[in-house]
Amino acid sequence: MQALIPDHLESKLNQLQQRILTSGLPVLIVFEGSCGRVIGRVNSEIIRCLEPRGVIYNYFDPADVAGGGTILDFLLQTPGKGQIGLCDRSWYSSIIERTVDNEKEELESMLERSNDFERYLVQNGVFLIKIILRATDSAIEEYGPQYGPDAPWRSFLSIDHIDPVKYRAVMFDRVREKTDTKYAPWHVVVVRDIGETVLETVETIIGAIEDGLSAKPPVSPLSKMDRRYPNPRKEKRIDESCFPYEDIMNRLSEELGELQMELSVSDRSMAICFEGWDASGKGSCIKHVCHALNPRGYRVVQTKAPTEEEARHTYLWRFSGNVPEKGHITIYDRTWYGRMMVEHIEGFCTEEEYARSPSEINAFEKIIVGGGTILLKFWLDITPDEQFSRFKKRTKDPLKRWKITDEDWRNREKWDDYEAHVDVMMESTNTRCAPWTVVESNNKKYARVKVLKTIVETLRSELDK
Repeated sequence: MQALIPDHLESKLNQLQQRILTSGLPVLIVFEGSCGRVIGRVNSEIIRCLEPRGVIYNYFDPADVAGGGTILDFLLQTPGKGQIGLCDRSWYSSIIERTVDNEKEELESMLERSNDFERYLVQNGVFLIKIILRATDSAIEEYGPQYGPDAPWRSFLSIDHIDPVKYRAVMFDRVREKTDTKYAPWHVVVVRDIGETVLETVETIIGAIEDGLSAKPPVSPLSKMDRRYPNPRKEKRIDESCFPYEDIMNRLSEELGELQMELSVSDRSMAICFEGWDASGKGSCIKHVCHALNPRGYRVVQTKAPTEEEARHTYLWRFSGNVPEKGHITIYDRTWYGRMMVEHIEGFCTEEEYARSPSEINAFEKIIVGGGTILLKFWLDITPDEQFSRFKKRTKDPLKRWKITDEDWRNREKWDDYEAHVDVMMESTNTRCAPWTVVESNNKKYARVKVLKTIVETLRSELDK
């Protein structure tokens, strides 16, 4: 097959790839258009010129990603530092595939989430290039054979599992206008003779990357946190009790098991997030929740310090792969809220990253909920005296001594700092679609009952909708 990219442009692409690797810049190039043959062939020509170890190519069939995970599926496939990601179709094809003519508000909501997602990528250092390969019916009729054979409809190599007429109408009449932003503009390449199309596409990519590598980082004022939401920690009595404990727990556990069965055959999923003070009883609550569930339908995810691979990507990347599939439950032992507490207190993130974190997390959770996941966020609250008492008991108990570390004692010395950060977190992320539930946890039995009761009542309410 004849190479279509001239030698001087191939050399330029290689030089830019080396600069991208050296600078640690993640580059994401999104290709959209109504003809899959065109997108595939253009990508093939670009890949031929690049060092394959630094390229991540992903093809997304709109029919496969039209479900709830949409944008999170794409977040998981974004490139790491120094890599070039090529997206053969993207969240836009999925959005258009899901669009119904009379559901304008739903389309607007999906496009708003798309803009939030792209803003998150750009603000976290990803260089984003969006290209539409605009093909008319007459252009495909005349030039289509140049881009490859017209594969059978059932083949994943086919023209695409989309309606090209609907795609063109929605993309150019509604989608492009709403998503052609300053931070992520669209580049339109009109499809014609294959040589001319490939040449213009490559020149567009080279120009965009050169501008991105040479541009100075914009100097902007520090983001301000919007602390508009009520703080559920205020006026809470941390010492609570419940009787009869065993009877209540048995009843709630049985009901939770029945509701899990209903969830498993629904188009919904559930994410249960646990945050709280050290020794507040998170592990105990998780243990009792799990005891009520069928292990086939849930998994527990413990959030630790990021691995080397996770550190190469944007902050929320490592959490996107654990969002539960339909019918399943994910239980998080600590979550993405580490950015708003320990990371800022210990200096593991910048002031700007901390200031942006509420808006980014709110957008992330809105995407999760918009995909059909029932999201519960628990904060387990105890007093400093109760924490000290539990620390001392753990120190004396040989079966629990492993749970207490020097870091736990150091964190205790920063109680006031952590408390201030928790209040900021509550007041900036206690949204309507993902509210916090504060669990008064000085009494462990009361905490377990409240957690189970909240899960049961929320599941019952959501599954009845």
